[in-house]
Amino acid sequence: MKLQKHMYTCLLLVMILSSCNLPGYTNLSTQTIDGNVSATSNLAIVSVDLTRTPTQTLSPIRTPVTTLSPTSTPLPPDTPVWLAYDYVCELTAGGSTMKMNLAWYDRSESEDGYNVYRNGKVIAILEPNSAYYADVSFVAIGKTLSYTVEAFNVNWKTNTSTITYGCQ
Repeated sequence: MKLQKHMYTCLLLVMILSSCNLPGYTNLSTQTIDGNVSATSNLAIVSVDLTRTPTQTLSPIRTPVTTLSPTSTPLPPDTPVWLAYDYVCELTAGGSTMKMNLAWYDRSESEDGYNVYRNGKVIAILEPNSAYYADVSFVAIGKTLSYTVEAFNVNWKTNTSTITYGCQ
């Protein structure tokens, strides 16, 4: 009799648990309203009393509904393209002072600004719609300087080709 009661209890427990959405006892439903996603979660608590006839008690618990707003990601800025560049060198002790004039096409409407790089390091951060920068730097004998201009916004970066020049 005792063995039969345990088998009945185990069978009933297996039937109850198989009707639940496992793992856990959470039934999650998702609804879409006006293009916004909202979620409602219902939790069912199952209690089994092994000393008496098994009973099932359901207590729904509602969680707050959160409406998610769609967010837009800005488009990448168009890649700046060199318009013109020129340089002038003035000989000094141990090298030259180079004045580099950089000009590019501002082809983008989604940039937050421009970074100007010399030898891989940012030397200037410019406002949106900028299209010119002049740099003055010392160049040691036999060395060169490399320049790149990068358009950027919060999610994207695009850059020109690199130009490299030196003074003799």
